[in-house]
Amino acid sequence: MHHLHHLPRLPLTARIPLAVSLLFLAISAALISLALHGVSRQFDRQVANLGQVYLDGLSAAILPAVRADDRTQMVDVLNRALDTHLGVVDRTLAVVAADHRLLAHVARYPEVEPIPLASLADTSGTLISARSEGVWTWRLLDDARPALGTLVANLDVSDFHRQRQELAWELGLVGLAISLIGAVLCFGMARRLQRPIISLTEALRAGPEDRLRPMRVDTTDPELKELLSAYNWMVQSARQREALTERNARIEREAVLGRMSAALAHEVRNPLGGLRTAVQTLRQFGEREDVRSESLGFIERGVQALQAVVDASLRTFRPGAALLHQEDIADIRLMVGAQANRAGVRVELHCEGMQDRRLALPAGAVRQVLLNLVLNAIQASPRGELVQVFARAGRQALTLHVADRGNGLPPAARRALLGAATDGDGMGLGIVADLTTTMHGRLRATRMATGMATGIATGTRISVRLPYGPQEDTA
Repeated sequence: MHHLHHLPRLPLTARIPLAVSLLFLAISAALISLALHGVSRQFDRQVANLGQVYLDGLSAAILPAVRADDRTQMVDVLNRALDTHLGVVDRTLAVVAADHRLLAHVARYPEVEPIPLASLADTSGTLISARSEGVWTWRLLDDARPALGTLVANLDVSDFHRQRQELAWELGLVGLAISLIGAVLCFGMARRLQRPIISLTEALRAGPEDRLRPMRVDTTDPELKELLSAYNWMVQSARQREALTERNARIEREAVLGRMSAALAHEVRNPLGGLRTAVQTLRQFGEREDVRSESLGFIERGVQALQAVVDASLRTFRPGAALLHQEDIADIRLMVGAQANRAGVRVELHCEGMQDRRLALPAGAVRQVLLNLVLNAIQASPRGELVQVFARAGRQALTLHVADRGNGLPPAARRALLGAATDGDGMGLGIVADLTTTMHGRLRATRMATGMATGIATGTRISVRLPYGPQEDTA
């Protein structure tokens, strides 16, 4: 039985027609069995009637001898009947008294089976012979005088047996042929009725390279028509969803490209502004050594800032980004130096727990987050104020804090932190929110008040918690 579980299972579209065919075969077998049983009973009735008719004629001939109690004449009549037969071959003839004594007895063959005296209790009857193809039949000689005895005969019915077997074989073979033909027809009709279901199944089993296609509704069956109409409606809905999905994916790609371009433009604009200011200063006061040295240094820092932005973008969007280390955080001061000098804002950066560690975080993405936060903090800070940056590497996550002394986040910037703004003043914070979500981090903005541990009287602190990935290298 264990091996049966490994046999292939037939599909439902084949099991239903096969079940119908097997049911037809079972019904046909039952009908054939009933027909054979009916033929057998009919044979038994014919044999019984034949025996009774035979005994009727014989009793009329032997009754005078029985009434005269002439046993010699009884035997003579029985021998004449035994020697003369038309259609029926008698084997044994006997006259049995009421007390089961044999008054007369003749037999064609000496080995014939004994008379079943125990079965003669009934006035008439028939008993199929157990040891030969014969039948025992008996009846009273005179219904009005049962004491005269009973006439008994054993008749040879081998021809009837042979005819019955031939008829049974013919009936069985014809019935089997009709059953097989009917089963095949039932299988074909069931498959034909299932043709719409089979077509629907094949359509639903189409591979991913084949698109769902609508089916023709050319049936008059209302249930099948409703089923195929529902399938066609499903195909149409699936195609509409596919088209909508493709359209949304295209819009999303365009949105991502737009935001990435805007982010790059946003980050490049600030160093370019500083470079333009330095070039104008050189044109006006280039003959002065101190001005020329300061401007060239400013230009050099601006070029370095642009290079840092380009490197950060490549690390962010290129597969296999490098792991984060302390130098990536320290580069932020260099990248924001030009804008901080122009805005008159000081930037302090503190790192804890990152010495000689490489954190399982993408360096470019983390630096992009921190760069945008610091640039927004510089923009929000009044001239002469301080922007503080804290980076703390814990056991499970990196925590970043950027605190300023501004007047708080404007509504557009707060919406950008929630991922609702994609342009304007909130662009930088929108990028921060997207990158933080991508790195499975958490973002929180807190309004600072007097007496905080950071020493900032008023302003905003934005905190980012970034959990490590599965491959942190602490060496």
